[in-house]
Amino acid sequence: MKAFVARSYGGPEVMGVGVIPEPVPRRGEVVVEVHASSVNPLDWMLRSGVVHPRSEGGFPMVLGTDLAGTVVAIGEGVTGLVRGTSVYGTASPAAGAQGAHAEQVAVPAGQIHRMPTGLSYEEAAALPVAALTALDGLRQCGDVRGKTVLVNGAAGGVGHFAVQIARARGATVTAVCSPAHAAQVRELGAAKVIDFESEDFTRSGRKYDVVFDAHGALGGASVARVLARGGHHVTTLPVREGILRSLWRRLLGGRTVIAATPLDRDED
Repeated sequence: MKAFVARSYGGPEVMGVGVIPEPVPRRGEVVVEVHASSVNPLDWMLRSGVVHPRSEGGFPMVLGTDLAGTVVAIGEGVTGLVRGTSVYGTASPAAGAQGAHAEQVAVPAGQIHRMPTGLSYEEAAALPVAALTALDGLRQCGDVRGKTVLVNGAAGGVGHFAVQIARARGATVTAVCSPAHAAQVRELGAAKVIDFESEDFTRSGRKYDVVFDAHGALGGASVARVLARGGHHVTTLPVREGILRSLWRRLLGGRTVIAATPLDRDED
């Protein structure tokens, strides 16, 4: 079958269409015929070698975490799914498994879910990593109803979902983005838009209950200037390690630091 593969670590020039064996489902897996997949920052990180798969599968390496398609084969022990079911979910290239940028992919049954009625395959494939990351970050902030949430990188993949979810949960959202995307983020629910090209919001003197850094580029000192006492700093930059989290919290004056990750829960 055809796949879009990386033949080595490097830049975009290492990518191209290749032919790989068709997947066979192992116990607990299903094979999905991929109708749509998306591209996330993890893909270029894996391609360039900035991030290495936890289990080296070698090359050619198939990237792509998000997927939507139909079930075409079912492994032993899988229940609740039949061939032809429309599903969406995630593959695991970061773990060394084949990614979703291929005609078919074998994935654990627990990583895919039935598609909601009314979604196209393209819409469904745009959801998992970005939307689950936004949802996880905001969930860890608790009840945001009536609170002020600033989203940095509000027009990006994670950011534009964070704007929508925060607004739907009753927060007043301030979006930071370029002027070209101002109208879009307002339509998604932002009450105020800050043009990062002309205004440094970290020097404005305004305070926010939640600063959601979907861009992952804000330093602790910058966030501390705009984060209200008892507030939450959400970042897409990995800070799971205890020493980094502890350092970040000291920079923020003891405020809560949250690492948003795309957790895959059935209810989500």
